[in-house]
Amino acid sequence: MVHKYAGGWSTHLLDVLWAYRTSPRNVTGFSPCSLVYGSKAISPVKMMMPTTRVSTFNDVELDDAACVSWRWKDLELLEEKRAEATGKTALYHQHVTKAYNFAVKPHNFKERDLVLRTAKHIRRQIFELSKLAPYWE
Repeated sequence: MVHKYAGGWSTHLLDVLWAYRTSPRNVTGFSPCSLVYGSKAISPVKMMMPTTRVSTFNDVELDDAACVSWRWKDLELLEEKRAEATGKTALYHQHVTKAYNFAVKPHNFKERDLVLRTAKHIRRQIFELSKLAPYWE
């Protein structure tokens, strides 16, 4: 979705936040909304044009006790979902750490080794010297 916005981005901010908070993450497999509330969010569009999930609950008249028991079941499973998401996140961090450690090679510098260092005008944050001046010595 690409549009030219002339300063009207704030009108779409709520839509973007809704999409971000209800879409599942690749790492955990859960959306932030489901990890907070324990169940998937039903978008306002689905409320206006009901899906089978929405229509089954709209057609059935439920008493308060049934709603409370279903909500308690959702909340009981919530801790398991959070634990699973925490485990998947830890595994992802291990994978990223392993990939980083594989790519980065340690360097041991000795006295009299030649190294690049930042030029004096860059260290002193004097950028007006010249745009063609070297950044390294």
